[in-house]
Amino acid sequence: MRNLWVSTSAAALLVVAATAVQADDAITVVGWGGNWDKAYKTGVWDKYTEQTGKKIVMEEWDGALAKVRAQVQSGSITWDLVSPEAPAVEIGCAEGLFVPLPEEVTGDPAKYLPGTIHECGVASDTWATILAYNADAIKGEGPKSWADYWNVEKFPGKRGMLAQAQYTIENAMMADGVPPSQVYEELRKPGGIDRAFAMLDKIKPHVVWWTTSTQAMQNLASGEVVMTDQYNARVTNDVVNEKKNYAIVWEAGFFYGTDMWAVVKGSPNEKEALELLTWFSIPENQAGFSKLYAYGTGRIEAADYIPEDWKKNLPTSPDHVKHGAVYDTAFWVENKEALEERFKAWQAQ
Repeated sequence: MRNLWVSTSAAALLVVAATAVQADDAITVVGWGGNWDKAYKTGVWDKYTEQTGKKIVMEEWDGALAKVRAQVQSGSITWDLVSPEAPAVEIGCAEGLFVPLPEEVTGDPAKYLPGTIHECGVASDTWATILAYNADAIKGEGPKSWADYWNVEKFPGKRGMLAQAQYTIENAMMADGVPPSQVYEELRKPGGIDRAFAMLDKIKPHVVWWTTSTQAMQNLASGEVVMTDQYNARVTNDVVNEKKNYAIVWEAGFFYGTDMWAVVKGSPNEKEALELLTWFSIPENQAGFSKLYAYGTGRIEAADYIPEDWKKNLPTSPDHVKHGAVYDTAFWVENKEALEERFKAWQAQ
């Protein structure tokens, strides 16, 4: 995941508080920190402890698979349950870093959105990269598509753009008229990636690059950019908590990705972690996080337990998910390194 709206002080307080009550049999779960962790604590983990009496200790990480690998290879494993992005679960599962999850733990895979369940993982959250704009800067009718994002004559002003290939070349393809469901098919064709970079050439002079979601939102608030690509919950956070006049353009098309809970192979509480995931996979329990944080669930029925007025903020809501498609994990596992190197070289030109 993308370290969005992380509060270091809040995360530190959570870790300190949890450590104070840690017992030998406590389950150590490792998430993304800040408000993400706070939503999990309030919406999910505290309820599990109340119902079962089993303690949960929360730690924070940056999603680096190398940290799990180092624990497993050294035999000094302190983490039980971690939340990597889906491509990292794919790689870690192949390396034997994670425990395969039987259906009695996850429930029927057919009841999950595509891309939100894996042999070794089940969705902890489902997020989207979306097009958002400042409605104070763009008066009247705003952009409706990624083609509009590229159209600087119709919508003057700088654009915010994530400074990496992943999550960016997909937007370039949609701007060139490719529906989300066909983007990876087109990228895999001869010349498909060149087509995406040709579109990036067109918008490059009008881009303000960002590497953290906080930086992107500061650029939008200051007026340095009038629109930006962004993680959906980060925009919703500013709209709800800071009363910003921002709009998410769901109908432009978007891709959703998944962070997954995975049990570390050989963890000291492997059995207890699997029991926790079994409880978490109950739709009502899974919905506890999404009620407090604008990321969706993996299990489809969990949406039934989320209030209607909040569901409108989730990428997995029925009104929104019809405009989206899942990020292709296999494509990025295969092409990530080469495409990021090409992107950096192109950006430096």
